[in-house]
Amino acid sequence: MTVRSTNRASSVRVIAAVAAAGGVALALSACTPNEHPSDVPGTTPAVVTGDQVAPGEVVNEDHIPDAANSASATLTNKEGNNVGFVSFSQDGSAVKVAARVTGVKPGEHGLHIHSVGKCEADTNFTSAGGHLQVNGRTEKPESGDLMTMNVLKDGTATASYTTDAFTVEQIRGKALILHDLAGGGDEAPRLACGVLRQTS
Repeated sequence: MTVRSTNRASSVRVIAAVAAAGGVALALSACTPNEHPSDVPGTTPAVVTGDQVAPGEVVNEDHIPDAANSASATLTNKEGNNVGFVSFSQDGSAVKVAARVTGVKPGEHGLHIHSVGKCEADTNFTSAGGHLQVNGRTEKPESGDLMTMNVLKDGTATASYTTDAFTVEQIRGKALILHDLAGGGDEAPRLACGVLRQTS
C-alpha cells in the first residue's frame, strides 16, 4: 500500500511539473504574440522591434547632421503637449528645414522663426516677439517666414523646405512658432512654440 501511495504521489508530482512547464511555455509565447513559428526544432524566431541598424550606425529619423551645422526645436502647445519637431541643417549657403507635426487642428498653418527665444504659454507665445529679420533687413517676406503646412484631417503634417534667408548660426536661440493661418499673417493665432537649440 505504501508503494502504491508513493507511486501515486510521484505521478501527481510529474503531472504537476508537466502542467507547470506548459504554463511557462504559454506565458512565454504570450509575450510575443506576433512571432511566426520556427521550422527548426527547439528554436524560436528573434523578436525585433524599433529601428534596425548595423553596428556603429546611429538612428536618426530626421537625418540631422553634426551639431555644429544644425539646430532643432520641439513644438509645444499652450497645454504643454509636444505637437511637433523641426530640424534645420546647413548645406552650403542654404539651410534645409524638415518639419513634422501631430495632434494639430486640420487646415493651413504657418511655420515662422521669431526674434526672441521665449515660449511663454501664459502670454499666448507673444513673448517670442515678431518675425526674425537678419542682416538689417526690413522688407517682406521677413527672414523668419518659412512655409505653410497643410495639416490633414488626422492632425498630422510633414514638410520640407530650403532657404538662404539665414544661416543656422543666426537662428539658434530664437523661437519657432506654429501659427493657425485662419487669422492671417503674423497676427494669426500662435498655437505652438519651441526654442531652437544646437542639436546635441
